[in-house]
Amino acid sequence: MKKLAITLAAALMIAATGCGDSKSPILTYVARANSDSVPHLYTLNEATGQSAAVSIPIPNIAYFVAANSDATAVTYCRSVDTGYEIFVMGTDGVEKQLTTGADACESVFSPDGKTIAYVSGASGDLQIFTMNVDGSNQQALYAPPSGILDQFYPEFSADGKTIALYIEVFGGSSAHQSRKNVSGPSWLTERRSHSKTQAHRSTAHDAAAVSVSGWYTIPLSTGTPALVYAPTSWWGPAVFSGDGAKLLVSDYDGTMFNVFSVNLDGSALTPLTTSTDTDNISPVPYKNFILFNRINNSTSSWDIYVMNQDGSGQTLVHTTASTSETLLDSYWSGD
Repeated sequence: MKKLAITLAAALMIAATGCGDSKSPILTYVARANSDSVPHLYTLNEATGQSAAVSIPIPNIAYFVAANSDATAVTYCRSVDTGYEIFVMGTDGVEKQLTTGADACESVFSPDGKTIAYVSGASGDLQIFTMNVDGSNQQALYAPPSGILDQFYPEFSADGKTIALYIEVFGGSSAHQSRKNVSGPSWLTERRSHSKTQAHRSTAHDAAAVSVSGWYTIPLSTGTPALVYAPTSWWGPAVFSGDGAKLLVSDYDGTMFNVFSVNLDGSALTPLTTSTDTDNISPVPYKNFILFNRINNSTSSWDIYVMNQDGSGQTLVHTTASTSETLLDSYWSGD
Protein backbone atom coordinates (compact mmCIF):
# COMPACT_ATOMS: atom_id res chain seq x y z
CA MET A 1 0.00 0.00 0.00
CA LYS A 2 1.34 3.38 -0.97
CA LYS A 3 1.20 6.16 1.62
CA LEU A 4 1.48 9.80 0.64
CA ALA A 5 2.22 12.20 3.48
CA ILE A 6 0.17 15.38 3.38
CA THR A 7 1.75 18.59 4.61
CA LEU A 8 0.70 19.85 8.02
CA ALA A 9 -0.73 23.06 6.60
CA ALA A 10 -2.89 21.19 4.12
CA ALA A 11 -4.02 18.76 6.80
CA LEU A 12 -5.13 21.66 9.00
CA MET A 13 -6.99 23.24 6.09
CA ILE A 14 -8.82 20.01 5.36
CA ALA A 15 -9.57 19.41 9.04
CA ALA A 16 -11.28 22.81 9.17
CA THR A 17 -14.19 21.37 7.19
CA GLY A 18 -14.87 18.78 9.87
CA CYS A 19 -14.07 15.10 9.90
CA GLY A 20 -17.25 13.87 8.26
CA ASP A 21 -17.23 10.23 7.23
CA SER A 22 -13.71 8.93 7.86
CA LYS A 23 -14.21 6.26 5.22
CA SER A 24 -14.86 8.77 2.45
CA PRO A 25 -11.84 9.83 0.39
CA ILE A 26 -11.09 13.45 -0.36
CA LEU A 27 -10.55 12.48 -3.95
CA THR A 28 -9.69 9.66 -6.28
CA TYR A 29 -7.00 10.02 -8.87
CA VAL A 30 -5.03 7.92 -11.33
CA ALA A 31 -1.27 7.74 -10.95
CA ARG A 32 0.73 6.46 -13.89
CA ALA A 33 4.33 5.35 -13.42
CA ASN A 34 6.57 7.36 -15.71
CA SER A 35 8.39 4.18 -16.72
CA ASP A 36 5.43 2.30 -18.22
CA SER A 37 2.32 4.52 -17.82
CA VAL A 38 0.39 1.71 -16.07
CA PRO A 39 -2.60 3.35 -14.33
CA HIS A 40 -3.23 2.87 -10.60
CA LEU A 41 -6.14 4.23 -8.60
CA TYR A 42 -5.51 6.11 -5.33
CA THR A 43 -7.69 7.81 -2.74
CA LEU A 44 -6.69 10.64 -0.43
CA ASN A 45 -8.43 10.24 2.92
CA GLU A 46 -9.74 13.21 4.86
CA ALA A 47 -9.34 11.66 8.30
CA THR A 48 -5.81 10.30 7.91
CA GLY A 49 -4.35 12.89 5.55
CA GLN A 50 -2.79 10.09 3.51
CA SER A 51 -3.49 8.40 0.20
CA ALA A 52 -3.70 4.69 -0.36
CA ALA A 53 -3.79 2.47 -3.40
CA VAL A 54 -7.10 0.85 -4.35
CA SER A 55 -6.74 -2.78 -5.38
CA ILE A 56 -8.25 -2.63 -8.84
CA PRO A 57 -6.03 -4.19 -11.54
CA ILE A 58 -6.65 -1.56 -14.22
CA PRO A 59 -5.23 -2.74 -17.59
CA ASN A 60 -2.18 -0.84 -18.81
CA ILE A 61 -4.06 -0.24 -22.09
CA ALA A 62 -6.91 1.56 -20.30
CA TYR A 63 -7.44 5.26 -21.03
CA PHE A 64 -9.57 8.03 -19.55
CA VAL A 65 -9.83 6.14 -16.25
CA ALA A 66 -12.40 7.53 -13.78
CA ALA A 67 -13.58 6.16 -10.43
CA ASN A 68 -16.97 6.19 -8.76
CA SER A 69 -17.44 8.33 -5.64
CA ASP A 70 -16.54 5.61 -3.15
CA ALA A 71 -13.63 4.20 -5.20
CA THR A 72 -15.11 0.73 -5.51
CA ALA A 73 -15.11 0.71 -9.32
CA VAL A 74 -13.49 2.40 -12.30
CA THR A 75 -14.68 3.02 -15.82
CA TYR A 76 -12.38 3.45 -18.81
CA CYS A 77 -12.03 2.77 -22.50
CA ARG A 78 -9.67 0.46 -24.33
CA SER A 79 -9.26 -0.92 -27.82
CA VAL A 80 -10.95 -4.20 -28.79
CA ASP A 81 -11.86 -5.81 -32.13
CA THR A 82 -14.84 -3.46 -32.58
CA GLY A 83 -12.80 -0.34 -31.79
CA TYR A 84 -12.65 1.60 -28.51
CA GLU A 85 -15.30 0.52 -26.00
CA ILE A 86 -16.35 1.42 -22.45
CA PHE A 87 -15.61 -0.94 -19.55
CA VAL A 88 -16.11 -1.05 -15.81
CA MET A 89 -14.05 -2.95 -13.25
CA GLY A 90 -14.58 -3.31 -9.52
CA THR A 91 -12.28 -4.33 -6.71
CA ASP A 92 -12.96 -7.97 -7.66
CA GLY A 93 -10.86 -7.34 -10.79
CA VAL A 94 -13.62 -8.52 -13.13
CA GLU A 95 -13.78 -6.44 -16.31
CA LYS A 96 -17.20 -5.85 -17.85
CA GLN A 97 -17.63 -4.43 -21.35
CA LEU A 98 -20.58 -2.02 -21.50
CA THR A 99 -20.61 -0.89 -25.15
CA THR A 100 -20.15 -2.62 -28.50
CA GLY A 101 -19.42 -0.82 -31.75
CA ALA A 102 -19.65 2.55 -29.99
CA ASP A 103 -16.13 3.90 -30.74
CA ALA A 104 -16.32 5.33 -27.24
CA CYS A 105 -14.10 6.86 -24.54
CA GLU A 106 -14.16 9.57 -21.83
CA SER A 107 -16.56 7.72 -19.51
CA VAL A 108 -17.39 9.08 -16.04
CA PHE A 109 -19.69 8.00 -13.20
CA SER A 110 -22.55 10.08 -11.88
CA PRO A 111 -22.18 11.00 -8.18
CA ASP A 112 -24.53 8.19 -7.11
CA GLY A 113 -22.64 5.68 -9.26
CA LYS A 114 -25.76 4.55 -11.10
CA THR A 115 -25.15 6.31 -14.44
CA ILE A 116 -22.17 6.61 -16.77
CA ALA A 117 -21.73 9.42 -19.29
CA TYR A 118 -19.36 8.84 -22.20
CA VAL A 119 -18.43 10.05 -25.67
CA SER A 120 -19.21 7.96 -28.75
CA GLY A 121 -18.00 8.53 -32.31
CA ALA A 122 -20.15 5.83 -33.87
CA SER A 123 -22.31 8.36 -35.73
CA GLY A 124 -19.32 10.05 -37.36
CA ASP A 125 -19.58 13.02 -35.00
CA LEU A 126 -18.59 12.75 -31.34
CA GLN A 127 -21.66 12.74 -29.10
CA ILE A 128 -22.19 12.38 -25.37
CA PHE A 129 -24.29 9.41 -24.29
CA THR A 130 -25.55 8.25 -20.93
CA MET A 131 -26.24 4.69 -19.82
CA ASN A 132 -26.95 2.72 -16.68
CA VAL A 133 -23.90 1.35 -14.90
CA ASP A 134 -24.72 -2.12 -16.28
CA GLY A 135 -24.63 -0.81 -19.88
CA SER A 136 -28.39 -0.67 -20.40
CA ASN A 137 -30.45 2.32 -21.55
CA GLN A 138 -27.80 3.89 -23.80
CA GLN A 139 -29.05 7.18 -25.21
CA ALA A 140 -27.66 10.39 -26.65
CA LEU A 141 -27.73 13.42 -24.36
CA TYR A 142 -27.82 15.98 -27.17
CA ALA A 143 -28.21 14.99 -30.83
CA PRO A 144 -27.94 17.90 -33.29
CA PRO A 145 -27.92 17.31 -37.07
CA SER A 146 -24.79 15.56 -38.29
CA GLY A 147 -21.72 17.50 -39.41
CA ILE A 148 -22.28 20.46 -37.07
CA LEU A 149 -20.29 19.82 -33.89
CA ASP A 150 -18.38 17.43 -31.64
CA GLN A 151 -18.94 16.96 -27.91
CA PHE A 152 -16.23 16.10 -25.36
CA TYR A 153 -15.45 15.66 -21.69
CA PRO A 154 -18.74 15.07 -19.85
CA GLU A 155 -18.64 15.85 -16.12
CA PHE A 156 -21.61 15.55 -13.74
CA SER A 157 -22.76 18.22 -11.30
CA ALA A 158 -22.78 17.22 -7.63
CA ASP A 159 -26.54 16.55 -7.73
CA GLY A 160 -26.17 14.43 -10.89
CA LYS A 161 -28.78 16.47 -12.77
CA THR A 162 -26.52 18.43 -15.15
CA ILE A 163 -23.49 17.69 -17.30
CA ALA A 164 -20.68 20.08 -18.18
CA LEU A 165 -19.06 19.45 -21.57
CA TYR A 166 -16.96 21.01 -24.30
CA ILE A 167 -18.66 21.56 -27.67
CA GLU A 168 -16.54 22.21 -30.74
CA VAL A 169 -18.44 23.74 -33.64
CA PHE A 170 -17.30 22.96 -37.18
CA GLY A 171 -16.85 25.57 -39.87
CA GLY A 172 -16.86 22.83 -42.50
CA SER A 173 -15.34 19.45 -43.25
CA SER A 174 -11.77 20.73 -42.92
CA ALA A 175 -12.29 21.82 -39.30
CA HIS A 176 -13.99 18.53 -38.50
CA GLN A 177 -11.24 16.45 -40.10
CA SER A 178 -8.54 18.51 -38.41
CA ARG A 179 -9.93 17.57 -35.00
CA LYS A 180 -10.08 13.90 -35.88
CA ASN A 181 -6.57 13.86 -37.39
CA VAL A 182 -5.04 15.33 -34.25
CA SER A 183 -6.82 12.75 -32.12
CA GLY A 184 -5.48 9.83 -34.13
CA PRO A 185 -7.38 7.13 -36.02
CA SER A 186 -9.89 6.59 -33.22
CA TRP A 187 -8.98 8.08 -29.85
CA LEU A 188 -5.91 9.59 -28.24
CA THR A 189 -3.68 7.06 -26.54
CA GLU A 190 -0.90 9.43 -25.59
CA ARG A 191 -1.01 12.67 -23.65
CA ARG A 192 -0.24 15.59 -25.93
CA SER A 193 1.96 18.51 -25.04
CA HIS A 194 0.00 21.50 -23.80
CA SER A 195 -1.02 23.56 -26.79
CA LYS A 196 -0.67 27.33 -26.68
CA THR A 197 -2.29 28.12 -30.02
CA GLN A 198 -5.56 29.92 -30.59
CA ALA A 199 -8.76 27.90 -30.63
CA HIS A 200 -10.61 27.49 -33.92
CA ARG A 201 -14.01 29.15 -33.86
CA SER A 202 -16.67 28.95 -36.51
CA THR A 203 -20.38 29.25 -37.20
CA ALA A 204 -22.66 26.23 -37.13
CA HIS A 205 -24.40 25.09 -40.31
CA ASP A 206 -27.79 25.13 -38.59
CA ALA A 207 -28.99 28.42 -37.11
CA ALA A 208 -30.83 26.48 -34.41
CA ALA A 209 -27.65 24.71 -33.28
CA VAL A 210 -24.92 25.85 -30.94
CA SER A 211 -22.84 28.49 -32.74
CA VAL A 212 -19.73 28.97 -30.56
CA SER A 213 -17.11 26.47 -29.45
CA GLY A 214 -16.74 26.41 -25.68
CA TRP A 215 -17.76 24.99 -22.32
CA TYR A 216 -21.48 24.30 -21.96
CA THR A 217 -23.87 22.80 -19.44
CA ILE A 218 -26.77 20.50 -20.32
CA PRO A 219 -29.50 19.39 -17.88
CA LEU A 220 -30.18 15.69 -18.28
CA SER A 221 -33.89 16.49 -18.25
CA THR A 222 -33.85 18.73 -21.34
CA GLY A 223 -30.73 18.05 -23.41
CA THR A 224 -30.48 21.76 -24.24
CA PRO A 225 -26.93 23.24 -24.14
CA ALA A 226 -26.22 26.58 -22.44
CA LEU A 227 -22.92 28.31 -23.15
CA VAL A 228 -20.82 29.11 -20.08
CA TYR A 229 -17.43 30.13 -21.43
CA ALA A 230 -15.63 30.15 -24.79
CA PRO A 231 -11.86 29.85 -24.15
CA THR A 232 -9.07 30.51 -26.61
CA SER A 233 -7.01 27.50 -25.50
CA TRP A 234 -7.89 24.97 -22.84
CA TRP A 235 -6.96 21.77 -21.04
CA GLY A 236 -9.99 19.67 -20.23
CA PRO A 237 -12.25 18.72 -18.70
CA ALA A 238 -14.13 21.46 -16.87
CA VAL A 239 -15.82 20.53 -13.59
CA PHE A 240 -18.52 22.02 -11.40
CA SER A 241 -17.45 23.86 -8.26
CA GLY A 242 -18.38 22.32 -4.95
CA ASP A 243 -21.48 24.53 -4.61
CA GLY A 244 -22.49 23.92 -8.24
CA ALA A 245 -22.60 27.65 -9.02
CA LYS A 246 -19.47 27.78 -11.18
CA LEU A 247 -17.31 25.83 -13.58
CA LEU A 248 -13.64 25.29 -12.82
CA VAL A 249 -11.55 25.30 -15.99
CA SER A 250 -7.91 25.03 -17.03
CA ASP A 251 -7.24 27.82 -19.51
CA TYR A 252 -4.15 29.26 -21.21
CA ASP A 253 -3.74 32.86 -20.06
CA GLY A 254 -1.14 33.88 -22.66
CA THR A 255 1.81 32.70 -20.58
CA MET A 256 0.89 29.41 -18.90
CA PHE A 257 -2.12 27.20 -18.25
CA ASN A 258 -3.84 28.26 -15.03
CA VAL A 259 -7.01 27.35 -13.13
CA PHE A 260 -10.00 29.70 -13.45
CA SER A 261 -13.54 29.81 -12.12
CA VAL A 262 -16.49 31.20 -14.06
CA ASN A 263 -20.14 31.60 -13.11
CA LEU A 264 -22.58 29.37 -14.98
CA ASP A 265 -24.01 32.45 -16.70
CA GLY A 266 -20.54 33.21 -18.11
CA SER A 267 -19.79 36.13 -15.79
CA ALA A 268 -16.88 36.69 -13.41
CA LEU A 269 -14.09 34.73 -15.07
CA THR A 270 -11.54 34.66 -12.23
CA PRO A 271 -7.97 33.31 -12.18
CA LEU A 272 -7.41 31.08 -9.14
CA THR A 273 -3.78 30.34 -9.95
CA THR A 274 -1.48 32.88 -11.57
CA SER A 275 1.75 31.01 -12.25
CA THR A 276 4.05 32.51 -14.88
CA ASP A 277 6.60 29.68 -15.04
CA THR A 278 4.63 26.41 -14.86
CA ASP A 279 1.22 24.97 -15.79
CA ASN A 280 -1.68 24.49 -13.34
CA ILE A 281 -4.45 22.15 -14.50
CA SER A 282 -7.11 19.59 -13.47
CA PRO A 283 -9.12 21.35 -10.74
CA VAL A 284 -11.19 18.99 -8.59
CA PRO A 285 -13.67 20.36 -5.99
CA TYR A 286 -13.92 19.00 -2.47
CA LYS A 287 -16.23 20.71 0.06
CA ASN A 288 -14.84 24.24 0.43
CA PHE A 289 -11.54 23.44 -1.30
CA ILE A 290 -10.16 22.83 -4.76
CA LEU A 291 -7.42 20.35 -5.53
CA PHE A 292 -5.37 20.79 -8.69
CA ASN A 293 -2.22 19.65 -10.49
CA ARG A 294 0.86 21.84 -10.81
CA ILE A 295 3.57 20.72 -13.23
CA ASN A 296 6.86 20.30 -11.36
CA ASN A 297 9.51 21.50 -13.80
CA SER A 298 12.33 20.05 -11.68
CA THR A 299 11.02 16.48 -11.70
CA SER A 300 8.60 16.58 -14.67
CA SER A 301 5.91 15.23 -12.34
CA TRP A 302 2.36 16.47 -11.75
CA ASP A 303 2.24 17.58 -8.11
CA ILE A 304 -1.04 17.81 -6.18
CA TYR A 305 -1.97 21.10 -4.50
CA VAL A 306 -4.98 22.26 -2.48
CA MET A 307 -6.40 25.79 -2.32
CA ASN A 308 -9.44 27.70 -1.09
CA GLN A 309 -12.28 28.43 -3.50
CA ASP A 310 -10.94 31.93 -4.09
CA GLY A 311 -7.46 30.63 -4.96
CA SER A 312 -5.83 31.56 -1.64
CA GLY A 313 -3.91 29.17 0.60
CA GLN A 314 -2.27 27.17 -2.19
CA THR A 315 -0.47 24.32 -0.43
CA LEU A 316 1.45 21.33 -1.71
CA VAL A 317 -0.21 18.00 -0.88
CA HIS A 318 2.10 15.57 -2.63
CA THR A 319 5.05 15.54 -4.98
CA THR A 320 6.78 12.66 -6.70
CA ALA A 321 9.22 12.10 -9.53
CA SER A 322 8.26 8.47 -10.14
CA THR A 323 4.61 8.89 -11.11
CA SER A 324 2.33 11.47 -12.65
CA GLU A 325 -0.30 12.11 -9.96
CA THR A 326 -3.06 13.09 -12.36
CA LEU A 327 -6.26 14.24 -10.67
CA LEU A 328 -8.08 13.94 -14.01
CA ASP A 329 -7.00 11.20 -16.37
CA SER A 330 -7.24 13.27 -19.56
CA TYR A 331 -5.42 13.41 -22.87
CA TRP A 332 -6.37 16.53 -24.74
CA SER A 333 -5.52 20.20 -24.73
CA GLY A 334 -7.68 22.25 -27.07
CA ASP A 335 -5.98 24.38 -29.73
